[in-house]
Amino acid sequence: MNWYEDGIKKHKQYKLTDLASDVDILHPQFAFSILKLFINAHKEGLWVCIFETYRSQERQLNLFNKGKTKLSKNGMHHFGVATDIVFRTEKNQPIWQGNWEALGKIGKEFGLFWGGDWESFRDYPHFQLIPATVSDQAKIINGEYPPHDDKVRDYVQQLIPHYGAFIESNYAEDKFNALIQCYDNLFVTSKVEVVKEPESEPDL
Repeated sequence: MNWYEDGIKKHKQYKLTDLASDVDILHPQFAFSILKLFINAHKEGLWVCIFETYRSQERQLNLFNKGKTKLSKNGMHHFGVATDIVFRTEKNQPIWQGNWEALGKIGKEFGLFWGGDWESFRDYPHFQLIPATVSDQAKIINGEYPPHDDKVRDYVQQLIPHYGAFIESNYAEDKFNALIQCYDNLFVTSKVEVVKEPESEPDL
């Protein structure tokens, strides 16, 4: 499946020139990992927010002209496989100071590639689905996305309303508890689905 053609180009934010933080524009496997990172960071007391997901070419060029990125052409944000996550203040304003090592560790536990590990430029808020190699990124640009099953996409669709309610409530605790409950239920359901009936004893 070419997520860029089937998911991103059909999304309402495809030509958005401002900052976009929608999770549903991300490749489903990546979106699920980002949501897991977000939830588990909060569980561990890290006040974070999903700051930027998708980025249009127009916004990319604007950021480049302001010296805020080294890329003038669209990078992995444009293809739904990169996201910036930053910390937030007690008044829920985004900040770029926090325990990046702890956040990066959580992301890597879910198989994500963290910009904080890059030698050339430490991009601490940045997480990717794929390695930051030319060959891996070329595959994405050519539409060769990692496979994902419908179950993962369904998980994301179940989580997004609770995630959205948490954000819209200005990070209210009861909304986060509802998000956690939904998240935990996904794994309970998965375990139930894979349980097999015991085979009957052979007749002797």
